[in-house]
Amino acid sequence: MTPGNRRVKPPRVSREAADAATPSPAGAPPGRLLAGLRTALGVALVVGASIGVGWAARRHVLTSPRFAIVEIEVVGNERRAAEAIVGESGVTAGTNVFAADLDAARAKVLADPWIAESTLARRLPGTILIRVTERKAAALVALGDTLLCTPDGEPFKKLEPTDPADLPIVTGLTPEGLAADREGAKRTIRRAIDLAAEYEHGTLARMRAPLEEVHVGVDGSFTLVVGRAAMQIVLGAPPFRHKLDQAARVVAELDRRGAKAEAIMLDNETRPDRVVVRMR
Repeated sequence: MTPGNRRVKPPRVSREAADAATPSPAGAPPGRLLAGLRTALGVALVVGASIGVGWAARRHVLTSPRFAIVEIEVVGNERRAAEAIVGESGVTAGTNVFAADLDAARAKVLADPWIAESTLARRLPGTILIRVTERKAAALVALGDTLLCTPDGEPFKKLEPTDPADLPIVTGLTPEGLAADREGAKRTIRRAIDLAAEYEHGTLARMRAPLEEVHVGVDGSFTLVVGRAAMQIVLGAPPFRHKLDQAARVVAELDRRGAKAEAIMLDNETRPDRVVVRMR
């Protein structure tokens, strides 16, 4: 066979070369496209498996008896009974510990006027912890209704039969004054509370019956009402320590004479050492 008639075998082309020579639909090498498809498929399988596992785990923790609430613990309470706080929270034994809405339960606990702050937490497998901070009652204030006040002068609830009543009572304020200037009213109540404490720790309290009332005048002056006879000690404006000492000396002298006073007035600001006694 002559060279001109010799059959010549076409060159063998590898699969990789053929793939490389064939353009992809987007102009990218086909090998890279296949690798990307394999990666995407792997990711989809992993994500799908993860979702399935997560769903199964969630279903388990929400239905397993192991995570049922078996204990509700209350800490920080003194005046309010633990049972009352648990009842207010709405959390019940037997409920799944993860299904309990702790934010809603906290809002319900804070609706109790005695509760100033509260936090709720889960303790696995089956405990809910309710931590509370209670308000302290330092005085009563007559504002239409008789209200309990905190030491910082904040009225926080109406006095009820089960509430403490052996507290100094502040009179002379009005609901309108409280609404118009709440911070100013709170400062006045705080000053009245401080004055009551100063009286209770002074000589006069040991000589006479306990303090009955702290009255605030329209001008911001202060008057104490003490004893069963409701003797008035008119103090005027602060400071009060020296005036209380003066009142104690006057009362001691009246007791020595066997006399009874209706009022002792120490509110003369121009002559602070002058004391006026109004006899019964």
